[in-house]
Amino acid sequence: MKTVITSTDKSLLNIPELKRYGGLFRYLSLRDVSVRYKQTKMGFAWSIIRPVINIFIFGILRYLVDRSSGFVESFVAVSSGIVFWQLLSTTITDVSNSLSTNANILTKVYFPKLILPLSSLLVCLVDFLIAFIIFLILFFSFKGLPPWQIIFLPMVVTYGVILCFGIGLLSATASVKFRDVKFILPFFIQILFYASPIFLSSEFILSMNIPAWIKVLYQLNPFVFIINAFKFCFYGTFENYNVTYAMVSAVITLFVLIFSVKYFLNFEKSFTDYI
Repeated sequence: MKTVITSTDKSLLNIPELKRYGGLFRYLSLRDVSVRYKQTKMGFAWSIIRPVINIFIFGILRYLVDRSSGFVESFVAVSSGIVFWQLLSTTITDVSNSLSTNANILTKVYFPKLILPLSSLLVCLVDFLIAFIIFLILFFSFKGLPPWQIIFLPMVVTYGVILCFGIGLLSATASVKFRDVKFILPFFIQILFYASPIFLSSEFILSMNIPAWIKVLYQLNPFVFIINAFKFCFYGTFENYNVTYAMVSAVITLFVLIFSVKYFLNFEKSFTDYI
């Protein structure tokens, strides 16, 4: 005899049901945080080591490529991009892996499967918080107090997490059926890294002698707006701000989130057929 336990709610997104499983959400979130570096010698120190190494490498690279700013200024500018990018990239990666890493419980009992990708966000935010504290120390040491635009920081971080959650959720859902996705995703993230103003500023990239269509394509990248918005919170100036590209970024983010959630919820009943 086979017993199937499922939700009686037929709506697309059942918020009350997600709330009823809040205890499971908290357990999975805390579990992900506790096991992240459990069997490593360095533990949570890796949350500091990874961005510090990247800041050192790309800080030198920026200084060698773009001499418009000083040596220290280059490192401070790069650190803001690297620290925020660590949050964005790990959110995409961890959310996309949330179903495959929890495959053992997907077929056991019924629960809203959306809890799995949502719970993976906590460990990303913990990693970001640790690296962000290091960045703040570096920024305060060389730049002093940030401008009043720092009040927009929570909004910008939330905006970036929403976009990356949508991309990760879309990848997680597709990878259940199409295993190629897990191999394509690292290349996609790497392309986004070099196509975003992380270690080179938007002003420098757009001043380069490259075809106009490439510059347009670069500005259509929603991560360009998001990363520049993060830097705006600390420097008070928004590089290459354009209301059209800002609206495009918002539309892309909203579309990706809605599409990925609908795709996930429509496909979640078939997860056990492929896992």
